[in-house]
Amino acid sequence: MTSLSEPQRGLRQKRFKRNEAAMPMRMTPRDLDALRALARFRFLSSRQVQALVGGSEQQMLRRLRSLYDHGFIERPRAQLAELAHFFDTGNRPLVYAIASKGARSLASNGYGAIDKLDWTTKNARAGADFLAHTLETADVMIGFETVCREDNALRLVDHHALLPYLPHETQTDAEPFRLDVEVRVSKAAEPLPIAVIPDRLFSLLFGSEARLNFALELDRGTMDVRARQLVGKSSFRRKLLGYWHAWRADAHTTRWGFKSFRVLTVTTSEARIKTMLEAQCEIVGPQGSNMFAFTTPQRLVASGPLGPAWISGKGEALSLCPADWPQVSDSARMRS
Repeated sequence: MTSLSEPQRGLRQKRFKRNEAAMPMRMTPRDLDALRALARFRFLSSRQVQALVGGSEQQMLRRLRSLYDHGFIERPRAQLAELAHFFDTGNRPLVYAIASKGARSLASNGYGAIDKLDWTTKNARAGADFLAHTLETADVMIGFETVCREDNALRLVDHHALLPYLPHETQTDAEPFRLDVEVRVSKAAEPLPIAVIPDRLFSLLFGSEARLNFALELDRGTMDVRARQLVGKSSFRRKLLGYWHAWRADAHTTRWGFKSFRVLTVTTSEARIKTMLEAQCEIVGPQGSNMFAFTTPQRLVASGPLGPAWISGKGEALSLCPADWPQVSDSARMRS
């Protein structure tokens, strides 16, 4: 990792010190949009906030600085290692999070009761790995949102925005996105409880409200894919087992009200996709399953999230464009 001289280190540290003499500010609609974006994703870089909210880069940087100086948002210190590492290769966009003061401002503007949590403490406890995982998940969802903005016939209903459309008992649950299922890995073994919680749950609505539902998994390459141990150890195989058996038990319908859904995994490399396909076939059978689809960030950049960026569980090229997916006409409709 790049080491910093004392003047350079001091420069970095000042970026995490609020300017107590900052000029008074008046909250603007775009400021509120930035707070909403941060509340939606938990952590975002300045570039990601700009992508979601709009405006020029310099204008957004000034508004974020003002929101930070006045205590509405945080700059999580877990990003310090990344800033040091990228010091010699140009400025790394700063990462922001909603602060308790910002949550109170959103609550007073009708966003919801998010002011009940101590966001400042939660942000301080977030580690660098969690921060990176959250940012990369946000990148994928911003890609979907950008496509939807460019197509009036397409609408994204993302994660917490889905809550009003889920079954009532799920809406009131503390973990509404969690799927619980029992898996019997052999005839002699006792059923093993497995819970899966997608990194993001979302729906795409096309034209006449044909609806496609997705559970997103963001894999950063740190998790064992094919580990046989299912108790006391995380693995991607465990996730695959959970989703597959939840689908077979119709838990997605009971829990989320989904008629059907697909598990989208964004991972780090073509080699890792191959390993995941092999692990999936060990669970569902050698033919694979179209319930699962895999891609990499590089594929998403080249083809876009709706293009032929995906490899299905059957090992075939897959597009999420509705014209290329015959299940669209059979998808569940969004309830009003």
